[in-house]
Formats: sequence, C-alpha cells, structure tokens
Amino acid sequence: MARVFKKRGDWWIDYSANGVRRREPVGPSHTLAKEVLAKRLAQVAEQKHFPGRVANARPFSEAADKFWELHGRHLKQTGLKGMFYEIKLVLGSKKLAHVTAEDIQRHMNAVAARASNATANRQLTVIKSIFSKARTWGLYHGESPAASVRNKPVEAGRLRYLSHDELAALVEKAHPRLYPVLMCALLTGMRRGEILGLTWENVSLERDLIYILKAKSGKPRELPIPAKLRDILMMLGPRVSGPVFDLPVIMLRRYFEKSLTDAKIKGFRWHDLRHSFASHFIMRTNDLPALQSLLGHASPAMTLRYAHLSKGHLASELAAFESAIPVKTRIPVYGLAPNPAPTVFGALLNGQKV
Repeated sequence: MARVFKKRGDWWIDYSANGVRRREPVGPSHTLAKEVLAKRLAQVAEQKHFPGRVANARPFSEAADKFWELHGRHLKQTGLKGMFYEIKLVLGSKKLAHVTAEDIQRHMNAVAARASNATANRQLTVIKSIFSKARTWGLYHGESPAASVRNKPVEAGRLRYLSHDELAALVEKAHPRLYPVLMCALLTGMRRGEILGLTWENVSLERDLIYILKAKSGKPRELPIPAKLRDILMMLGPRVSGPVFDLPVIMLRRYFEKSLTDAKIKGFRWHDLRHSFASHFIMRTNDLPALQSLLGHASPAMTLRYAHLSKGHLASELAAFESAIPVKTRIPVYGLAPNPAPTVFGALLNGQKV
C-alpha cells in the first residue's frame, strides 16, 4: 500500500514497483511528498519507473554521510575523517550521476600537488569505497566513475634504521621519562600507539608475555618480553591496572626530538624505531616468519622489505639456484686440444705462452 510518512523531520514515500517495495526521502514538504508519490505511482502504472535513475539523482553528500555513519567512522585508518570531509567538500554538491572520472582525477591532482601521490591515492580509495557502499545499499546504480581512475605512482617506502653507534648514542641521551618507552620500542618493535596504549592488565610478568589486543591489522598478538625490558617493567611497577607508560604523546615528541638532537641523529622519526628493531632482528636471526609474527604484519609482503638485510640471504638463494644448473668441470677452448689441464688453461687466460 502506497503511503507518505515522516521520519527524522523529512517526509518519505513508500510504494511498490515491479513487486519490490521502495522508500524514498523527499524533504520537509508534505505536499511535495504527496506529489512525488503520485508521480511514482503513475510511472509504475505506465512501466516507466527506473529505480536507478531515482537513486542516482541523490547528492554525493548523502551517500558520503551514510558511508561515514555506517562504515567509515568504525575504521581505524589514521586521518580518514579529514580525508572524508575534504572529499565531501569537493564532490558533495554534485548528484551521484554527475560525478565523473574527470572530477575525481582533478581532485587527485590537486591533492597530489598539495601533499603527495600517496595521499591522493588514499583519497581515491575512500571515493571508491563510497561508491561501492552506495551500490550495496541501493543508493547508486551503474558503474562507479572512480573505477577507471588509476593510482598515482609512489616511490618505494622509506627504510631508515639506527646503526650500532646511533643506537648507543640515542639510548645514552634519552630523557629518564622517555627511556622506558624508547627501550620498549627498540626491544619489541611495537608501534607507538600500541606502547602508549599498553596497560598492566595486558602484561604478564609471570609468563613473560605482552598481549596486544588492538593491533593495526585487527588481529591480536602476543609478544615475549626480553630480559632487559622485563627489568625495566619491574622498576616501573608492576601494578594491577592502568597504563604501563604514563607519558602523553606531546611530551614523548619533545623528549624524543631533544634526544635525537643531543645524539646528533638526523632524518629519523619515531616509527623508524620499529624499522630499527626489524632490521637488527633479521640481520641476526634470518627468520622472516618470526619477524612477521612479532611485527604483526597481516601478510609476508610487508616483512619482505627487510629480507635484503638477512645475512647471506641472497647468497643462499643463489647457491640453491646454482645447484640445479649442470656445468662442466673442465672447459674446452676453441683452437686448443679439448679439456686442457687447468694450469695450461689458466696460463692462456693470463696471456702467457705455453
């Protein structure tokens, strides 16, 4: 049965088309809602009802708002809210059907010029997600205009880690309040958020384990506590509950920057401590699967960036390849008797007369 009803301050219409029940928001006008309902019923009767056309007439901002409410705000991606509002500011007033690949490409170019290609690519991912979810929820019909827009080229990720001398200097110059947090990063490879969010409830000194329940990958993991870190934790507590490291982010930044300056270390960020842990771990153990587990990487691809630091990694791979290739132990030289003695062959290569 067709009807007009009010929901959250707006009037909606409710009717059936081709055996499918449909509801559409109209706006604050009750009169307009009745007129739209009458028009829809006439279209259904004349078999001229096109749900895709109706859905695609919605503004991009409506689909974007629903995306944020139902999906976006529940994600853990850093900076997503800022990207969402920037995209909405640029494309929000356009109807979904009027957003073109050119519009999206122009926005990407502007973002890349202001920030970086990587940032532009992240915004493209958000736009693609908005159209994908809009199709799933029946807010949009047809192919996404973002489907034909390609990511911009991005240079290989930065990999900076501390040398032995830099490690010693940084630890020596670390402020007393920074020192426990710094050592936890260097000895476990934990992310800054994981360290500052660590509570005593998730530290077991009896089992020598740290439990990370909210990781970036979405999967919890366990980390063994190294002996040196255990000594530090014993000096800090232990307590029944509460944060393990009581250090605000702003103070951590100040202490860390001063420690870097005092240690005369340049071009180094906090996240590079994680690279330092991974780099020194793989150079001593050659164990990529173990490193993947410790870092909490969702796939081996992220961990493979440290493979080139493994002792003898390339040499062992080449040796395995070489063993499968048949070779002659004695090489014939054109114009000479076959298989000359090694001493004769070596003399010939050196230009000596035989």
